[in-house]
Amino acid sequence: MLCKLVFRLLIVGAFSTTFAFAQSLAPAGSKTLLVDRPASNDPIMMVKVIEGATDLKSDGHEYPNKSVWESVFTAGDDWLKDLSFTIKNVSEKTVIYVVVGCGLYETGDWKAELAKHQTIPLVGSASNVVGRRPDEALYSASLGRRLKPDSARAPFELAPGQEFTMPVESPADYEALRSRIEEKQPMSSVTACNGGISQVFFQDGTQWQGHHYLRADLERPGRWVRMSFEEWSGSH
Repeated sequence: MLCKLVFRLLIVGAFSTTFAFAQSLAPAGSKTLLVDRPASNDPIMMVKVIEGATDLKSDGHEYPNKSVWESVFTAGDDWLKDLSFTIKNVSEKTVIYVVVGCGLYETGDWKAELAKHQTIPLVGSASNVVGRRPDEALYSASLGRRLKPDSARAPFELAPGQEFTMPVESPADYEALRSRIEEKQPMSSVTACNGGISQVFFQDGTQWQGHHYLRADLERPGRWVRMSFEEWSGSH
């Protein structure tokens, strides 16, 4: 349960800054997906976004920070159950752990919501994880202790150049997500999602998060030090 909560907070934190630039006005009854756009030196690309059998494309709406693209489409109340990201490892290192997900909202009219509330009211968050964290990530600085290994999850490897498709919300957890939302409001009220790839670990113990490369701080367990792309790419 604690790990799942950490993933939810990670997803919310990773995508909360996008809304300062968003100005979408989606048609009534539609869904809006705002997807984080990879930077030039990012190790993972999102090559496809799928809702059911439909490949979602950018609707062409431009944002000032150029870091996201948006898709407005029609889908049923359980659209999140059918939403998947296809990712590609474009680095020279093997990926062993990936977190994807999104924050969930009642509307994709971000600008109007910001004007009313100053912050965007979050309905919930969807997330999914594949793989196991490396030893370097199994110590919590805040808790001051070593965490349990991810033994419940199967090992995962995504070699350089390979692609992998994963649902935005873990299929095993979707009904629990739906129940949490419906304790407060109908599932049909969730019409917008802001998300993407939020965390990646590599076979050498380094990680990528929020468009930054990180290595474990050997002198302070549980802490991470930012690396330049050049440092990271040379640390095989």
